Amino acid sequence: MKRVAEQAGVSVQTVSAVINDKPGITRETRERVLAAIEHLGYRPFSIARSLRTGRTRTIALVVSDIANPSFATIASVAEDHAHSFGYSVVVYNTHDDIQREASYMRTAIERWVDGVLFVSAEDQMNSLHTLEAAGIPAVAIDRIPENYEGPSVTLDNVRAGQMAARHLLDLGHRRIAHIAGPLKLRLARERLSGFRATLDLYGPAIPPYPVYEGDWTCRSGYAAMKRLLDAPTRPTAVFAANDRMAIGAMQAAQQAGLRVPDDISLIGLDDIEVSAFQNPPLTTVRQSFADLATTGVRLLQDILDGKADGCRQIVIEPALVCRESTSVAL
Repeated sequence: MKRVAEQAGVSVQTVSAVINDKPGITRETRERVLAAIEHLGYRPFSIARSLRTGRTRTIALVVSDIANPSFATIASVAEDHAHSFGYSVVVYNTHDDIQREASYMRTAIERWVDGVLFVSAEDQMNSLHTLEAAGIPAVAIDRIPENYEGPSVTLDNVRAGQMAARHLLDLGHRRIAHIAGPLKLRLARERLSGFRATLDLYGPAIPPYPVYEGDWTCRSGYAAMKRLLDAPTRPTAVFAANDRMAIGAMQAAQQAGLRVPDDISLIGLDDIEVSAFQNPPLTTVRQSFADLATTGVRLLQDILDGKADGCRQIVIEPALVCRESTSVAL
């Protein structure tokens, strides 16, 4: 900075003001300082700046499986949106391992991240408590631990389950099964709760069908559908708690010689890109992962800037997307 000041014929304080975009500097002086910086190849030393400002301009994004298209979308959109605020994003991929999650939280604290966007591996708040104790703001997104009352952004999962059930009921289906996500997770239980509550409105007209638990993958949806088709009376419709499991279920049904939707209707949840390109295209309940990510980054930014408190909970509304994998019950 001293060399820049000498080159530009100004004080070190003026150079600092230009670098930090402070007011009170004339356009001519600012341009002269910037020209000197360019000529000398000057670059700010980010560690020293962080020590002075208490900010690293870095956000951590903790996700459970970056290979999952949903979380890949969240990571991509969050990075773009954070960049527009002048922040970098570092991604921690926990693989749903609670021990790895705890280790990454310690790393994030040691690296002085300004804030964390957090997708929990399980319904536990230990890592969120760790961040709170370190004074690092966090916003929980997508998977919200049970009884969590801090800032969050998530889908209305109960409503999503209700929508799926209502769609199938309106088509005349009465033998309806469900392939759930891991029921250790609150959002999977909420989707099941909304689904069941809607079926219960019909009372004895809806016979009970088993709920098979998957792990969000196509493989688990395939295995669950195989079990459903081995039952003495197969369902006429199936709601899978995410699109990947629905896609696996569709393949199992077709391999068994069933036509989708003529013999069995299928509906998923998420509306990932490949859902529209199945054969037939998958009916689903949409949640916007782009909205989830941008809203989460914006809320975290507001908290960092003191514009929002630490208790705001935002719920994103689902939407039914009717395609060709569901039809009127025969």
